[in-house]
Amino acid sequence: SELLKTMQAIFTLLAAVAVAVHANKPHIFMVIVDDFGWAEVGYHRNGSYKNDVHTPTIDSLVAEGVELNRHYVHYACTPTRTSFQSGRLPVHVTLSLANPCQPGCGMPRNMTGVAEHLSSAGYATHFVGKWDVGMTTPTHTPKGRGYDTSLNYFGHGNWMWSEAEWQGSYNKRDTLPPCDEPGCSKDLWATDRPANDLNGTQYEEAIFRDHVVDIIQQHDPSQPLFLTYASKVAHYPLQAPKEYQDKFSFIEEPHRRVYHAMVNYLDDNLANFTSLLKAKGMWNNTIMVLTSDNGGYVKSFEGNCDINTPHGYACFNGEAGANNYPLQGGKYSTLEGGVRVNAFASGGFLPEAVRGTVQEEIVHVADWYATFAHLAGVDPTDHKAAASHLPPIDSLNVWPLISGQTTTSPRQELLINANTLIEGEWKLLMGKVIEANWGGPQYPNQSTATDPIENYNMDCTAGCLYNVARDPHERNDVASSNPDMLASMKQKLTTLAKGIWTQDGKPDPVCREVSQSRYGGFLGPWKEID
Repeated sequence: SELLKTMQAIFTLLAAVAVAVHANKPHIFMVIVDDFGWAEVGYHRNGSYKNDVHTPTIDSLVAEGVELNRHYVHYACTPTRTSFQSGRLPVHVTLSLANPCQPGCGMPRNMTGVAEHLSSAGYATHFVGKWDVGMTTPTHTPKGRGYDTSLNYFGHGNWMWSEAEWQGSYNKRDTLPPCDEPGCSKDLWATDRPANDLNGTQYEEAIFRDHVVDIIQQHDPSQPLFLTYASKVAHYPLQAPKEYQDKFSFIEEPHRRVYHAMVNYLDDNLANFTSLLKAKGMWNNTIMVLTSDNGGYVKSFEGNCDINTPHGYACFNGEAGANNYPLQGGKYSTLEGGVRVNAFASGGFLPEAVRGTVQEEIVHVADWYATFAHLAGVDPTDHKAAASHLPPIDSLNVWPLISGQTTTSPRQELLINANTLIEGEWKLLMGKVIEANWGGPQYPNQSTATDPIENYNMDCTAGCLYNVARDPHERNDVASSNPDMLASMKQKLTTLAKGIWTQDGKPDPVCREVSQSRYGGFLGPWKEID
């Protein structure tokens, strides 16, 4: 009939419009690794020490992509992850680690998430892994921030064979500590409900792997995909399948052995994901970005690992096992080992001319917010935040830099906190600076057990100045020979620090009550849920 023909014509037109809308929009695959030490990838090692790690997939992706040699983040988990999702520098959203039961954890509810922008541009949006950006209300969860689906945990870490909440490093324990409710909950969430059908079924990274594989397999390649995979690797507690630990049996120190096993598991996951994207014909139109959320931890052992588990060693005392050599410091420190991290861009969407290059200009994790919005063809401005008088985005579009259209980053200034400022090639440190020492190529080991990097501090009361472009290891304080630069940066630091905006607060006990009464002992939103 004529009506049927008319309707078919309309559907054909709508399909054509949909294809046009999606044309030239790349698939975006964002990978956030947890506590990933600078020296924990093959491409940052050489000689005999290269054999300590096994990351062939990552090394290959870097060789085919753009290595980001000055990619900065915060020195702890929550601020970095909130920075990416919100497009703000941590100094304009949150500066502290936060418990998911704190109402002020992560992003304020009236900030717009990066996935909301991409969803408005027609992207299918999915989140898998560690969230750590808040869960106070459903709006604070991945779904509330614009992700169509999520399989995530909300806190800093959990036990990888049970998804029981990890409540911080322990000292001098010989066996795995119990997780006793109601003070300790399970932490695994599926979009809008507890993932009680998945917790405890297999190694957590295998659960995430299978979910990512399902997302890619079921995705229609004609629609642009935004997939964020925030791996549990290699946050505490350290756990890995025994067959992966056995690959590194030549490493005597168990913390380092399990850490390297976890990284190798991650590398295998990335091999699975990228192979599948290629098999589906999506890789040639994909931009993949990988970054750590901060440097690797370099604290003391504070006890042995437990060997008497069904899965080999489990390490939960102290925070040790990572290596940032040859950078100084690590997680929790403003030195380069804490804030300058493993990062790269790869994928077939990158122009051929920039593949296999090293980018020495500054990029911050917040900058991917505006960059991804640009690639999606949408304005990254956060109008919702402006209406609530919240700080605007700091994110800068770095695609012209990454794609080779320009050689200069729009990011030339970076306020880390009230005591740390980066300006071009210069870095100013003020006050007491923690973890002021370097490890070696095989840090940690038994000889460093009683002398970890965390034992060392540096007095920068008068100001320490480094040229981190020429001296990335921060071995030469040049403050005395550059008094004008020192004075200028001190003045700028004082001015910028006045604009710091952050959130604080204590955990709300109602969070635990709702975990028990509504979610069967799982963490989840506890406000605005009825």
